[in-house]
Amino acid sequence: MFSRIVLAASAALMLTGGAALAQDVIQTRKAGFEDYKKAMGEIKDAIGAGDLAAVGPVADRIDAFAAKIPSLFPPGSDKGKTAAKEVIWANFPDFTAKAEGLQASAQALKVAAASGDKAATAKAFGAMADSCKACHQRYRSE
Repeated sequence: MFSRIVLAASAALMLTGGAALAQDVIQTRKAGFEDYKKAMGEIKDAIGAGDLAAVGPVADRIDAFAAKIPSLFPPGSDKGKTAAKEVIWANFPDFTAKAEGLQASAQALKVAAASGDKAATAKAFGAMADSCKACHQRYRSE
């Protein structure tokens, strides 16, 4: 009898602990995407002002975040307050490839900005924005 109570209590603790961990990762990824959104605005403003030197460090920030995106969507983090569609976990290789595409586009943006060519930088910025849209269309509930 006592062992059943301990077992039930342990199972309940694991379930609630798992839910808490899922909420933690959801909050972490939301904060990351909020910073990403802010970074996009910073880049847009820098390009508009012709301050291409400011683009590289922000592109680095996006590059670093993009590398973490797949780890921010572990199994079980599809529950709770999230806009993530369940299809992420069904198509995780494609989801990961889209995160890698974002990372590659951030790196290309940094190279374009370093060239000093405003038109090339704006084009690379547009390509990076397109990689965002490609992921959102399939994997994010609006």
